Amino acid sequence: MVITQKAQDQLNHLLEDGEVLEIGLRGGGCNGLIVTLEKTISTGTTQLSIGENTKFADQMSQTYLQGGSLDYEDTGFSKTFVVNPSEGTARCGCGNSIALPEV
Repeated sequence: MVITQKAQDQLNHLLEDGEVLEIGLRGGGCNGLIVTLEKTISTGTTQLSIGENTKFADQMSQTYLQGGSLDYEDTGFSKTFVVNPSEGTARCGCGNSIALPEV
């Protein structure tokens, strides 16, 4: 997963020492899986790590999100992190859920 410079700048600003952003997936939403972003305590560098202060929640999340990117958008009306899934992964109109590509 690629972390854009805007997203990394915000993570550096928002996370305190020892904290990481955990990116995961859970059932629900328009397309079947909701992307989750949670602040958690770092357990050190592992195979799920993405850079210094970001990690995947679990192996399934890593498998389906690793080809995507994490960005940060400030539209003037809202400020939010945006997970752009890998190519071939459908995303609903609201942008909060994804559907896995058919195999």
